[in-house]
Amino acid sequence: MMIPVRACLLLLLLSPAVQALEPFSAIYELSFNGVKKGETHFSLILHKDGYSFEAFTQPADQLVERDSKDEIMETSHGHFDNGRPEPDSYYYALRSASGTSMTEFFFDWKKMHLTLRSDDKQQKFILEDGTQDRLSYLLRAMVLLDSHQQEARFPRVSLEGSENIGLKKKLQKYISTRLGRMLAREISITSDRPGITRSLWLAAQHGGIPLLLTQKNDKGTVRMELVKIEAP
Repeated sequence: MMIPVRACLLLLLLSPAVQALEPFSAIYELSFNGVKKGETHFSLILHKDGYSFEAFTQPADQLVERDSKDEIMETSHGHFDNGRPEPDSYYYALRSASGTSMTEFFFDWKKMHLTLRSDDKQQKFILEDGTQDRLSYLLRAMVLLDSHQQEARFPRVSLEGSENIGLKKKLQKYISTRLGRMLAREISITSDRPGITRSLWLAAQHGGIPLLLTQKNDKGTVRMELVKIEAP
């Protein structure tokens, strides 16, 4: 994957810990216990002020019937501070046959306030240092890949609440993907929520693009697997 010249120049303005990142656009298959459940399209854009990370998820039935209206749109906008991403805002929208529901998270790093705003209410919470959202935590893992650190710990916020996440570098080896064998580094993901085991495989080259994410619990295994890389 070739990174555009303009993006290279912008990365030079960032800290050394994030210069290995590359913008990317890719499609992932979502499955549960081996059965396809949908697809997610990820898009990462890097600029001089930070990043924009987007995810668009469609269930499997909508991939066949285009008139279906059940989809999820997520967007994280943020900046980099001391070699780690810091989200400024996170947007989540669920569109179904009954309508669209939206939720927004706003991160005020000066006042250390987190504001949660939905269709019918607004709440404020204390913002903990290093907090990530559902998208920026993946970017945090990608930054960890080429840093001197071996692990990272931080809170992650979502619609389900807050959980404490731990990332730890593990093995590097070639793994089989839909795009062929690729050199990858495993990042284990721990949580203070019991009964959940997560593992993330990142490409050792290509800016650490996610190749495979698995999540296991007592009900089974969810997989998010790379199937196509598009031009950023």
